[in-house]
Amino acid sequence: MIEHNDFESLAWKCSFPSVMVTIIIMSAFLPQKALSVNIDFNSIAAKGAFPKFCVDTYHWIDRTLNGADTSYVKSTGYKWNLKLRTNGWSDFNHFYFDKDNRMKMHSPFCGSIGADVQFMAVALGYDLNLNHLFGGKDRSKSKFNLDFSSGLLSARLYSIKNEDGMTISRFGDLKKQNIEYYGLKSTVWGIDITCFLNPRRYYGSATLSFGKIQIRSQGSWLVGLAYQSQKLNFDFTSLPDEVKPWLPEKWHGKTYTTDGYNIGLSGGYGYNWVPRRNLTLGMQAMVIPSLNYGYVNGDEKQYGFRINYRLNVGMFWNYNRWFIGAAAKVDASAIYSNSTLTNGLVNLEAKIGWRFNLF
Repeated sequence: MIEHNDFESLAWKCSFPSVMVTIIIMSAFLPQKALSVNIDFNSIAAKGAFPKFCVDTYHWIDRTLNGADTSYVKSTGYKWNLKLRTNGWSDFNHFYFDKDNRMKMHSPFCGSIGADVQFMAVALGYDLNLNHLFGGKDRSKSKFNLDFSSGLLSARLYSIKNEDGMTISRFGDLKKQNIEYYGLKSTVWGIDITCFLNPRRYYGSATLSFGKIQIRSQGSWLVGLAYQSQKLNFDFTSLPDEVKPWLPEKWHGKTYTTDGYNIGLSGGYGYNWVPRRNLTLGMQAMVIPSLNYGYVNGDEKQYGFRINYRLNVGMFWNYNRWFIGAAAKVDASAIYSNSTLTNGLVNLEAKIGWRFNLF
């Protein structure tokens, strides 16, 4: 668990210019006017040319990234909140061979519960892995996700690692199977940056991070950049002999490997629907056509074309200081070769929280 409070304490031990630069950077991710409550920017600006430049830059960033039409998007009015949350996820790989010949596999579902206390953008929390608690496989350190969001931009750093095995649910014409498979080693990590083209009236994270509240229905087109590094190694020699004939003959040694990176442009649409006061239902869908360079089941690097997909669906209910939220996120990619591979991640989460002010 990353302890965000370490960053906060470090900032205040730095020199005055470092503190100002830190404030400018963090302003992109803080609620509108969150810092202005306790900091006298006029006094800071009066200390000289550089402090004045920093203050002016902060206000420009705040207006550009966090400015909003208050008839559509409003601040929560509180700087602190306490949350209880639960999370569950599973990754999947689907191979499509000739005609209707295919193989589907998925990992065991991993669940956790936790709590955190948050001051503006700084949070400290703890998670308890349910799989480990009830004697299942402990995969708590196999997935990492770090999100930042503002009114105009959002960014995400993520990774997922799987060396714990999967379950094959279909192989060729053999449906509803339950074949344990431990021949997979996969490592995927990437960075997504998304721009909301209607930031003043649409808050993209209203049903995901709860930093602001969408009070009237509104949508926005989404554009962005995406980078992904992907290493997959499937060794099928350990499969039962009765299912091996379903594998393509062109797979030498009964293996499939891919190792490379993707760079793509993303596009899509998001919409927050407010059917009644205090309730928001949100959806974001994105398609990311990408250029790939690397190895695809061969010994030579080559260029290729891939498509990634992102789908986020969420619900947010707000009542005074209380809030409840639930979200489902699906990340998927298609690797086109002699045998197409679709792989990805399904993530489910729910949170309940209470906001408050200490001063």
